[in-house]
Amino acid sequence: MTPPFPLLVFNPSHDEALAAGYPYYYPSTVARRLAQRWAALPALWHDGPAWVWLPDGTEQPDAAPWCSHVQFVRTRQLTPRFWQTQVQRIDCWGWDLLLRQQLLKAGAPVSLLPDDAALSHISCLSSRESTARLLPRLQADARLASLPMVGESVLVHTIPEFEAHLQQWGGAVVKSLWSCSGRGVFRVGARPTVSDSGRVARLLREQGSVELEPVQRGVLDFGLEFVCQPPHGVCYVGASLFETGRSGAWGGNVVAPQHVIVDRITRAMPGYGAWLSPVVAALTDALNSLLDTAYSGHLGVDLLVCSTPQGPALLPCVEMNLRRTMGHVALKLAERAGDMDRLPPELRELWCPCPG
Repeated sequence: MTPPFPLLVFNPSHDEALAAGYPYYYPSTVARRLAQRWAALPALWHDGPAWVWLPDGTEQPDAAPWCSHVQFVRTRQLTPRFWQTQVQRIDCWGWDLLLRQQLLKAGAPVSLLPDDAALSHISCLSSRESTARLLPRLQADARLASLPMVGESVLVHTIPEFEAHLQQWGGAVVKSLWSCSGRGVFRVGARPTVSDSGRVARLLREQGSVELEPVQRGVLDFGLEFVCQPPHGVCYVGASLFETGRSGAWGGNVVAPQHVIVDRITRAMPGYGAWLSPVVAALTDALNSLLDTAYSGHLGVDLLVCSTPQGPALLPCVEMNLRRTMGHVALKLAERAGDMDRLPPELRELWCPCPG
């Protein structure tokens, strides 16, 4: 095959760039380090020929079967002729003002980039306000009436509101409107410390509100992965399992056949049969209503099986990620299981064994 091919970009600064809302935002040290370390990740999520844009200073992966279908390019190679004749479209981790500015600086034509209205929609829908809208809708869905569910999501705009919910719930999980992988998420007890109140006050100044949720005892973290393609709507592509640390930070995705993933998720709530299918159906409908035609691309919703005194219960929407997720990549990698042992160490560290 000959070009043009898609240009693939891994931009792990996406969520913090949404929070900044500024095209000249400078990514955090963590995001810059991840962009360098996992720059070749797009080779795992894409099938077929493509270009993968490597940040300056990143070592080019050795030629190997797992990445033989892509070609790596540096910024200096992104000449006007390259853009005009070699690039079909741009496929990134997630669209934001920062990435568009970086691509413009690298010479990308405007025709390949989302406009201001599209980026504004992505930013608004990526806010945790979407969780506050999705969660009650799912809990009220008649198809899930027999399924035990927990969870509450409220947006607070003032310190008195924040303190009132802490007293009502005996503490809470506080989430900034834009954050990822557990960053911007922290627990606060019924009596917040000066540091806690100061942190919340800063988020209220910067983002206008914060999301609060009652503390839950999690048993199993999992995700449902989708693709939205207007005018066809939201399409379910599979389930994913992942691990989290004590702080809630993402700790790696499981790579396993889909039937193994689904069986493990279903067994977390014994006695309810094939309960995952109606959850997928309810969530697909809710996402179609929420997104309408305002978004095109990959997305994922994180869910949690919780332990309660009455037994296991489902928190049907922990958060929605309006971008590609590690769950999407794990689904692709599971189809190419033979590549797992051939991955370089920096990519092997992303995956973990399936829990029993």
